[in-house]
Amino acid sequence: MVGRGNRGNRNLPGALACAVLLALGLATSGSAMASAGPPVDQDLARLARMSLEELMNTEVVSVAGTPRPRMATPAALTVITAEDIRRSGHRNLVEALRLVPNMYVARINSGSWIAGARGLTGSSLTATRYLVLVDGRLVHDPLVSSTFWDTVDVPLPDVDRIEVVRGPGATLWGVNAMNGVVNIITRRAADTQGTLVQAGAGSNGEAGLLVRHGGTTGRGTSWRAWAKHDRHGDFETAEGASIVDAWSTLRAGFRVDGALAGDTRYTLQGDAYTHPKAMESVLLPVPGEHAQTMRVTRDTTVDGGNLLFRATRGLEGVEGWMLRAYYDRTHRDNARFEVRRDTVDLEYRRWMQWSPRNSLIWGVQYDHTRDEVSDSTVLFFDPAGRAWNTLNGFVQNTTELREDSLFLMLGSKFTEHDFVGFQVQPSARLWWTPGEDQTWWIAVSRPVRVPSRFEENGTLVFGYVDLGVLANGQANGVVVPLALSGREDLKPERLVAWELGHRMRLGGRWVVDTTLFHNDYRRLIGVPPGIFGSFTDAGSGATWGGSVAVTARLTDRWRVEGSYSALRTRIDGPIYQYEETGTPETLAQLRSYLDLTEDLELNAAYYHVGAVPFTGIPSYRRADMGVAWRPRDGVELSLWGQNLLDAGHAEASGALVPRGVYAQVALDLGR
Repeated sequence: MVGRGNRGNRNLPGALACAVLLALGLATSGSAMASAGPPVDQDLARLARMSLEELMNTEVVSVAGTPRPRMATPAALTVITAEDIRRSGHRNLVEALRLVPNMYVARINSGSWIAGARGLTGSSLTATRYLVLVDGRLVHDPLVSSTFWDTVDVPLPDVDRIEVVRGPGATLWGVNAMNGVVNIITRRAADTQGTLVQAGAGSNGEAGLLVRHGGTTGRGTSWRAWAKHDRHGDFETAEGASIVDAWSTLRAGFRVDGALAGDTRYTLQGDAYTHPKAMESVLLPVPGEHAQTMRVTRDTTVDGGNLLFRATRGLEGVEGWMLRAYYDRTHRDNARFEVRRDTVDLEYRRWMQWSPRNSLIWGVQYDHTRDEVSDSTVLFFDPAGRAWNTLNGFVQNTTELREDSLFLMLGSKFTEHDFVGFQVQPSARLWWTPGEDQTWWIAVSRPVRVPSRFEENGTLVFGYVDLGVLANGQANGVVVPLALSGREDLKPERLVAWELGHRMRLGGRWVVDTTLFHNDYRRLIGVPPGIFGSFTDAGSGATWGGSVAVTARLTDRWRVEGSYSALRTRIDGPIYQYEETGTPETLAQLRSYLDLTEDLELNAAYYHVGAVPFTGIPSYRRADMGVAWRPRDGVELSLWGQNLLDAGHAEASGALVPRGVYAQVALDLGR
């Protein structure tokens, strides 16, 4: 890390100086600034002053489908608020998931991550089994049944909250919501009025700029438009050699909220993105040459866009409906494959209270996806292009068994998928609230995961070998590929998940949230023991463990949060058992949010991540610390140090995640 550290430090003083000078200039500007609107953190400061009772009564939608208080939600649910993101110092959505108990987030390189909870989080060959959505738009990629986090990007000041369900979410969200759901929900346009400019720079070649402006037509219609640019430097190995993975992204979008008729509201939103730079340097096998590889260094292509329309009526009431439609296009061209994909999705949901003690929600959803994959020397698909359809229906009923204290939720998803045919995914949740300060809950679910396009139709070549060398050590010129191939007869993975949880508020100052789980996997899709050959669905296994999370408001100005989680994994059957040791067994964190004065805050966090034996990644500890200062209304200056305990550490590969410093200025002109 010597090479990385020296290079980053040469750039850092100038970047910080420019940021500080810009901030001081904004803070001392003339009358134009004197009339600035609300402070940058007006809504966030309100959140910071909320009592724990108010925070736990924040309504969430990812479990019941309609708004319910967080305290009484029968699931292992974590809500990351806009305030949490800002005070954590994390600058993208996937890094913010580190705040979630039992959530394993690992950075592969400068622009790639793994994220998931409860084990089997995946690798370059397998799925992550976690479903990710942005305002209801699916961003989980079916090519490898994973998430390309470098394209999951919205302005962080526009995020209202991230609801993370650790555990099956199949009834509402369908196939592939096996281990959980990440539901990213953005703010209404009415809450983002005026002009916001946010600029930052730091070590390791990192810099960012966001410009957003919102307004209203005066007839109940609000809108916002934004553009942002981010730049990231390349990572290095422990020997100080660059892995050539620097990248940048340019993204722009809009949102319009208005009324159609009566209390029917609509939202129209969309964004488009491209990566001006997306470098990669990878070793690839040489076709037809025994055990030879070549290094390919290139600037890859990543771009796409989407458009979403949503209409709702009675969203906050006991009866209403929602209609949502979106179109999404993605394009990714790298050294291993090129894929273009178009997706059209339509969904309708209806909820009602059909008796004094029964609430029902049901819905139908149709998804059409078509892709076109261009082959490379290491990865090819047969057929190269494929279209498939998914038709979902679901029903979920909540019964009040005992007034205000005992509830039962029963539901199921019914899916017809072109890959695997008809599937049923039932679930049941029972919860008891003996008082307003605690909730006990138990749940059992049986979700499924559909094979990815790669597992169905792909072939991955690891290298080429001479058969004579394999047989007797003497080359005979007959060179064959060593490859892993997909199979169209794979059945979907099945999981029987048991969960037990307790959430309790103590004296208005403490909240303790405890969860235990046991996951029994059947028909696990994996690679054969020798790696080469075809995918198989003959695997099985189990994961079990639990987590405890504590939130404490020690004083009116000081909030502390901490969590600890443990995981055990067992993989059985004729599959390669790398998942058994491919996820850390322990995760822990402790975060502190302290308001020193009305205008100055100090934030700090400590993370512990256990070892990953399969990849040889040792356990590591991470410390972050930041200060934020608001010298006047509409101006915020912040300075963050991250990964402060070492010059760099590995998380999911040989690339080291470096220590970093980042300074940011935010100017909010308000309404």
